[in-house]
Amino acid sequence: MPHPSTANFEAVFLFDHERVARELLYTEFEAILDGFIPIPDFAGASVKAAYIQVGSGLAVTGLVFFLISFDEQGMVDRRWNVPLQQLLDSAGTGPDMGAGAVRLVCYSQCPVAWHQKNLWDPSMQVGNNSFIAIRDAVKANRLGFVVKAEKPAARSSRDAIVPNQVLSEEVLAREQAALEQRLHDYYTAELAKQIELLTNEQTLHIATLMNQKQAKLHGLQQEHQKRVLAYQEKLQQLAQENKELAERNQTLKETLDIQATKVEGMREYFAHKLKAAQQGESSQIQLLQENFSLELDAKIHAATAELREMLDMREVELFYRHQNESTLKEELVQLKHENQQLLKNSGDQLLGRLVKAGVNLVTFLPGLGEVAIPLDDIGVYLENPNAYAAAKVGVNEPVYLAWLAHHQLPCCNAVDARGKTCGRSIPVIETPLEFHPGESDRCAQHQAVALGMLADSRR
Repeated sequence: MPHPSTANFEAVFLFDHERVARELLYTEFEAILDGFIPIPDFAGASVKAAYIQVGSGLAVTGLVFFLISFDEQGMVDRRWNVPLQQLLDSAGTGPDMGAGAVRLVCYSQCPVAWHQKNLWDPSMQVGNNSFIAIRDAVKANRLGFVVKAEKPAARSSRDAIVPNQVLSEEVLAREQAALEQRLHDYYTAELAKQIELLTNEQTLHIATLMNQKQAKLHGLQQEHQKRVLAYQEKLQQLAQENKELAERNQTLKETLDIQATKVEGMREYFAHKLKAAQQGESSQIQLLQENFSLELDAKIHAATAELREMLDMREVELFYRHQNESTLKEELVQLKHENQQLLKNSGDQLLGRLVKAGVNLVTFLPGLGEVAIPLDDIGVYLENPNAYAAAKVGVNEPVYLAWLAHHQLPCCNAVDARGKTCGRSIPVIETPLEFHPGESDRCAQHQAVALGMLADSRR
């Protein structure tokens, strides 16, 4: 059924691989947000979408490129809260889509910083242009917008042909000069407008490409950080295992030394008895030799069995210790989960009402700046703000804490053999992703020393 004609229309387009996959009236989109209508085609996915305002003549006048997530049932994530119309009220300009420069909000052109992570940049490549795809879809008018045909402008009395009107050459000259001036002013203004539109479009395209490169660089930095941490953890693990093996070998060596001392004492004792008995009969000597061998074997067997029993007890003790550690870790995780649920339930109603009213919980985290905290993350943030910030920036908590200490006091933390800290001033690393403990918090001299030690350990 066609919709009532109006000067402006609102719609939401959902994209799939840079093409318009579904078109919705804004009222239909509101019903989806209220949880009345699921979209099974997008279940469990994060979808690119565009909020569109259309003026007379089906010309696009405003665009907001935003992201929206759906759960496994195809319902919109209840934490989604992007004020599309308010963002468009303070939007910048974009390309001309038939009615002059559109008002545009996207990732590279966001008027409210904490909503930027919920936006995306349109594609402006040849043959894959998001603006052209939206323009063509609006012109196709599959949503059934009713547009009144514009009446031709009435002909002015100056343009009417007046019979028998005779104009002097002076009047004709003035008319021609005025007409040429109006044409010159019109084309000058149009040229300036087109130059401004092209400039804005190229600026947006450049900003989009820069953000794409920045996102790729960010991903490479995270991958590099993970690899460095994995190498450091592996090195620490090997060092710990080497230390444990050395301690265990030392213990076994001491035990064997003690047993060897006992055996040597017994050997000397029985040798003395054998020497004394050599004065007797040969049968007694043979008997003493046999007894000596039997007792010596028994003592050695007993000492070996005792040593094996000690090793078995040590392994059993380590096994039970690992079992107790696993049980305690599981209990700790359960207590943290229960604590988070209590924090969430205690303030869920008030916080939920604030979020629905458009109020965002924003805090300042070093290394991230202003960050909007979702309702479900309040408990996690209150429990450990540093761990929450580390997870957001893409590093583990020890690395984040080391970077925070470096950011507050940028100096070399290398310690010499006498236990004295270097303390030289070093350049500040602005982001945790670029910070590597043991390297970034060292001066140039101690960085070279650390790299040399790492190369030696790898060999």
